[in-house]
Amino acid sequence: MMLIDENFRAMADSSDLCWLVHEVQSKNILWANRNACEAFKYSVEELRALKAHHMSSQDPNYRREMGISWLQTAVVEGSSRKLWKYRDRNGMDFLTEATATIYELEQAGQVLVVKFRILGGAEVPPVPSTWVEETLDRLMRHTSSGILLLNNENKVEDASPLAARLFGHSVADILNKDLNELGVSDVDLDSDEAKLRLMQPEGSLDIRIKVSDRYGTLRWLAGFLDNVVDKGRRFRVLTVRDISDKVEWEKRNSHQMANLQYLSRYNAMGDMAMILAHELGQPLAAATNYLGGVLKRIPEEGTEGVIGRAAEQRKVSYGIEQAKKQLERASEIVSSVKRYVRRIESATSVFDVNREVEESLFFARLRAEEKGVLILDDLLPGELLIEGESVLIGQVIINICMNALEEVILPTTKEKVMELRTESDGDTVSILVCDQGRGMEGVPADRLAAGAFSSKEDGSGIGLIISEHIVQRHGGHITYEPNQPRGTKVRITLPLVSSKS
Repeated sequence: MMLIDENFRAMADSSDLCWLVHEVQSKNILWANRNACEAFKYSVEELRALKAHHMSSQDPNYRREMGISWLQTAVVEGSSRKLWKYRDRNGMDFLTEATATIYELEQAGQVLVVKFRILGGAEVPPVPSTWVEETLDRLMRHTSSGILLLNNENKVEDASPLAARLFGHSVADILNKDLNELGVSDVDLDSDEAKLRLMQPEGSLDIRIKVSDRYGTLRWLAGFLDNVVDKGRRFRVLTVRDISDKVEWEKRNSHQMANLQYLSRYNAMGDMAMILAHELGQPLAAATNYLGGVLKRIPEEGTEGVIGRAAEQRKVSYGIEQAKKQLERASEIVSSVKRYVRRIESATSVFDVNREVEESLFFARLRAEEKGVLILDDLLPGELLIEGESVLIGQVIINICMNALEEVILPTTKEKVMELRTESDGDTVSILVCDQGRGMEGVPADRLAAGAFSSKEDGSGIGLIISEHIVQRHGGHITYEPNQPRGTKVRITLPLVSSKS
């Protein structure tokens, strides 16, 4: 066997354990060390020619399919341990403790190496059926896992007792049953796509199966379906484990996220309604005043003098022009709110953070102008693309800005300025909202989003909690830092699309 590296042979022959080297796909024996040959009483050439049933016990607990599934588990997981009973040249069975491990050899490439030691005396388990079931469980990554052996038509050829219990039956009950008869899979195994994937030499599928036992109890199983090729025969190994608790958690989490989304959008609608009620009042009142002044300045019949009439006409024109500007401003506010509200039901999409910041700044500046606050912005050039719901991120930005404005307008705040800018490190983008207000003295930064900080007299901090959840849903986080020389710096950090892919 020239493909086996000389260094590897020397290492194997110097070991106290028996070594069998298998081909990864077919599981055929490629080579054996000196101890293994002595245990089986065969030469390397004779072992290579043997079939599985020639060198394994005839005990039903050591069926060929069980051995193949154990070796395949090692291929998938990298390593797998098992108690296995072999048979030597004279027909004598011997029980071993064996570990199958994937190796990478320079000449042979990837191989599957089984190292075993022969058990005897007190080491031999007294009740084979008990330890076989426990060994089957240990094949999997989790104690709640089991295995099914399927043919190419997805009918059960064999199963571990644990796998049968997970499906709510005994082993005898599920033999020769189609997998579709045992539960409802989220993947159509009869579809062309699934068949094409499973026809590949290394084809595999991750599936979920909903099963119901005789009492009507529902259970969710996660399955990994993989191909196994043995002596030219192809069959499938399905590893299953119970994920009912996980699915239930996912349902609860989905319900909570739906409630959060509803609450966020509900708040967004409320904010827009307040903006309409508050901000439209000023331009409409101003337009009303201008038009009232226009009515008073319309030249009455009999007004004498060209100069007098011209002066009155200029006043009328000025009043009408100012009223027009105020009404146009009111129209702009209404149009912006309409655009915002229409996006409230928008689905997840890729959008530019800078554009969302500019949209949010429109509403923030409406409030800032009224309070005599200057908003400075410094946005990075180009597009900063993230994936998510733009309206929810916009609501977070507006909420943080409004909190900062409430701080800036306090009489104790000398600098009536708020700053908003964007930064990026290539993987994430940060939206920074800075003020020079009272700052966070005495309030731990990790408690801000929990409602420990609010600039409003009757504030509960609930807006910060919602904002934190929204940003976390988008894979980001919010941090609260001291601003220089004073005040608070709120940093909203989100992953860029390029860093997610």
